[in-house]
Parts: sequence; structure tokens; C-alpha cells
Amino acid sequence: MDSSEKRKQPPSNGSDGRPVKKSKGGSNGRWQTPHQKAKLEAIKGRSLEVGDMGIWTTCVKGKERQALGEMMDLCEEYGEKLYDIKRQEPAEAQDDEDDDDIESSIKKEIQEMKPASKSKDSVFEPMRMNLDCLLFIRTKPPVDPVALVQQICKDAKEITEKSQRRTRFINRFTPVALTAKATEAGVEEVAKNVLAKHFQLAGEDEQEEVPKGDAYSYAIRPSFRAHNTLKRDDVIKKVASLIAPRHKVNLSSPDKVILIDIYQTFCGMSVVDGDWESLKRYNLHEIYLSALGPDEKKKRENVVQTEESKD
Repeated sequence: MDSSEKRKQPPSNGSDGRPVKKSKGGSNGRWQTPHQKAKLEAIKGRSLEVGDMGIWTTCVKGKERQALGEMMDLCEEYGEKLYDIKRQEPAEAQDDEDDDDIESSIKKEIQEMKPASKSKDSVFEPMRMNLDCLLFIRTKPPVDPVALVQQICKDAKEITEKSQRRTRFINRFTPVALTAKATEAGVEEVAKNVLAKHFQLAGEDEQEEVPKGDAYSYAIRPSFRAHNTLKRDDVIKKVASLIAPRHKVNLSSPDKVILIDIYQTFCGMSVVDGDWESLKRYNLHEIYLSALGPDEKKKRENVVQTEESKD
């Protein structure tokens, strides 16, 4: 092929059909500093592991980076509020375009990357998954992901028309108390561990954690992402079979809701209170909208749509 032809290859287009400017890093026209790129790659490089606990978070498509920032802000705020976990000091912002000293800028970028390398020691560890609109925040003790998510949603429900909405890009939370492999054996393993703290298990003597009077009703709500091996009905039957008969199924107004989230080769599970439904199934966006008056709700929806159309 002629070298002149190689040089005249048409530029690739972004999602809106316009050419992506290479001077902007080829990230759909969005400017990214070297630090942002390195941090993003580090987040992508982390992977879910058996035994993890944390929070699945869905978000607006194409806004994963912004949603991840919002989520980390919430986690740090509520980590301090609920568990007295002190926030990490944020690195000073650096405007590369206004910095004439390239060498100095690079040194600052390297310094800013150092705290990120210690993220595994942090109570909250952000991860971007291989699916659009999906994030995961790995948590460590003393954080209880169920209690954390529930409190965020309860506080959001108290928003008024004069209140400042905390997030723009986060949608639904799914807390995960424990993960295992997405196999029949893995589902049984994680279910026994998670359910034992809330229910008497089938075939076992009554546990101290579940007094005789607490015969909770329950509903099982599974979710599948990028997985086609296990079947929904089989998972529901398996989990239900592990719970003692004195706990009855109640799909309309259960005392407890068993959340099962199967992603690729992992199965996560948690048990949440029956207010899961009244809290819009932990959909933060829906909670905000329902807490506003109809006029303000319509106004804010229009603002968001207008702003997103500009991106």
C-alpha cells in the first residue's frame, strides 16, 4: 500500500458521528490528562474475586467515570458518618493545558498516582466492569454494604425542592454481602453463609441469631448480567430450598428481600429489609424524582436531558 494512502485514512467517528479529535486523546472528544488515563486503566485492571463484598452500581451510559466519582464521594461521606472512617485527602487538581512546564507537570502527575496505588488498603475500592453502565465498589469491614446503601437511599428520600440533588449519573444500587462462583455449588455456598444471619436454614436447629418469634416472610429477586449458564427459576428454587419452612414466601410485602446478582462467573447475594420496594429498589435516581414535586421533577428531568444532549 502506498504510504500516502496510509496517511489519508479517515478519522474514526465518535458516537455522535463526528470525528474524534486525536488531540483530545481519542476518548470520544473528552480531554483526559495522563493521570486520568492511568487511574482509569488501574481501575479497569482490578477484577472481582470470590469472597468480595461491595456495591453494584448502575449508571447513565457513557457517564461511568462521572458516576464512579459520585459514588466514591458518597462512600467516603457515609463511611465517615456511619463508621467514623476518615476521608482521604484529595490530590490537588492540575490543569495541564495551563502548565507551561511539561517536566514539572509530569512529576506532579506521578505524585498524584501514588495514592491510587494504595487503593487495595482502602475500605472502598472502585472498579469499572466490562459492561456499559455498570460499576462495582469493593468494601471492607467495618463497612456493611447493605446498611450503607440503605442509609444513602433513606437520606435521599428526604430531599425537598430546595435541597441540592447529590448525584446526576448514578441509578441503582445492589449491595453484596458475599460473592462466590456462579455455579450450583457456588450459589448454595454463598446462600448458606448469607441467609444464616437472617433465617433458620432448612434441616438445622433454630439459630440464636433468629429468635423463635422472628419467622420472617421473604421474596427472592435475582438479577443476571452477562451470564447464561444458570437459569433464573433454578436459582430461585435452590435458594428457597435452603430456608426453613417456617419462613414463608411473600412476593407483595415481604419482611426481607433476598437479592441475588449474577455477573459473568460470579454470584453475589445479600438480604435487605422490606423497605427495598418503598425505596424504589435502591434506585437513587427514582428516589430523587419521587421526592420532588411534579413541576420541579419535570424541570430537573428537562435540565438533565438538555445537558446530556450537549455531551
